[in-house]
Amino acid sequence: MHKVLLLLFLIPAILFAQKGIETSLDSIQNTEDAKAFIKSNSKDIEGKLITFNKEKHKSKLATELLNLSKGGKKVIKTETGKTIYKVIDKKTTSHYRASIMLFDGNKTPVQEINSLRSYILKGIRNGEHKFHNLARVYSVHPTAKTGGDLGWVKKGTFSKRFEKAIADKPVGYTFSFDEYPKRHYVLQKTEDDKTIEEITVLKIVQKK
Repeated sequence: MHKVLLLLFLIPAILFAQKGIETSLDSIQNTEDAKAFIKSNSKDIEGKLITFNKEKHKSKLATELLNLSKGGKKVIKTETGKTIYKVIDKKTTSHYRASIMLFDGNKTPVQEINSLRSYILKGIRNGEHKFHNLARVYSVHPTAKTGGDLGWVKKGTFSKRFEKAIADKPVGYTFSFDEYPKRHYVLQKTEDDKTIEEITVLKIVQKK
């Protein structure tokens, strides 16, 4: 009997707490608010900020969130709890696209790197080799397995020198680039700059 009474008492309290969290999300206007909210409610929720962009993220959830306006929410209920997504920010940002080969100056002498790059550039420019095939063989960058493609990159991700070097080149142009003392590249600009819609989403997970 006591257990039944306790359960009857707890259920409304839990529902109120969950509803209170969801209502509190209405006051969150920016990423700083979101971070403060996550910190102050860490005992009751799991929260994090996620970024989606229209070119990179094609899942059903990403598409639904990208179709929401700023401040919009999506709630997904499961047997174990509830997940709430709120769009904190929505904007368009300039992106560029390039492919990359990175050579590690800590492991290979620069003279050897330069000789290899000359071979690579000659082969690509005269049509004997494809960039993506050579990237798989020679690059130490994480993108080597996928042929060096960086995908669409938001401006400001790499150094200003790196991004200017790409911006100044025509699409399809392949060239050497160095960021001394130990980072040496072969780069290829693959697309013209593009403005891409991007959202910042607060994800909140509540357990029952």
